Amino acid sequence: MLLWNSLHRYQFSKLPALSQVPRIVNPPADVFKRYFVAQAAPIVLIGSPHFSGQPRSLDDILRKDVGKIHVKVRGGDYVNVRTRQQERLTLSEYIERYVRPWEYDGRDIADTGSLPRYAGNTPLSRENFEALGFRYPECFEGAMSEMPRLWFGPRGSLTPLHYDSRDNLICQYIGTKHLTLYPPSQIPWLYTRGSAPAWSDVADPRQPDLAKFPLFTKAKAVEVTLVAGEMLYLPARWSHFVVNLDTSLMVNFWPDITLTGRIQDGVKRRLRRAVRAVRAPLG
Repeated sequence: MLLWNSLHRYQFSKLPALSQVPRIVNPPADVFKRYFVAQAAPIVLIGSPHFSGQPRSLDDILRKDVGKIHVKVRGGDYVNVRTRQQERLTLSEYIERYVRPWEYDGRDIADTGSLPRYAGNTPLSRENFEALGFRYPECFEGAMSEMPRLWFGPRGSLTPLHYDSRDNLICQYIGTKHLTLYPPSQIPWLYTRGSAPAWSDVADPRQPDLAKFPLFTKAKAVEVTLVAGEMLYLPARWSHFVVNLDTSLMVNFWPDITLTGRIQDGVKRRLRRAVRAVRAPLG
């Protein structure tokens, strides 16, 4: 069964880009797992009771006296992951110093010459997650092995193009976020390097340098916009470029790394190596 599931997923990973990602209202867990997780197919989940009674503004968040939570803030040209700057601030400091001025003074990248600072990939303890007024989703079986990660920033803040090695559940709590997604079948055209995460040298697909990366013209993407109260299930190795369209707060989750999961990862790596070996020129 383990090998069959891995082969089944591998088969679907070779499919071409989608014309759109389906949006489904609160599907039953067995439908979600059978038709999307098992086939490594993305889906936007809407109408989930997971979001009932959730806060919807910065003021709602700050009223909960969680301003002392520390966040990791990216600065400088953080599209270039090799040179990005990092600082550690409390949530209150970050909001007052960077978010409110950017949003309420009407600042723009064209005006400042730089990206807005972005509180990205900050681990949240369960205590801090619940202090923010959020509830854990139940779309993955078992407990979460890692802390959820907070992604919070003003309009224009972004995450460069990359893919992760595990399935991802993206929960949008405040604001609107736009994602450009590329299925695994498009990886040969994306100039990615490394793993977990595998960053693309075409960091911003909106303005690629086609003289340096000519194969990128072959890459086919699908666009997704998430609003507050929606979740995106994003399978492993789906490359994604993410931009906040307004002040956005998102938390993402990775499923528990069980012994079974580690075995599955090992099987997938062996399958990929075997395929590369077969494709390699003889001699």
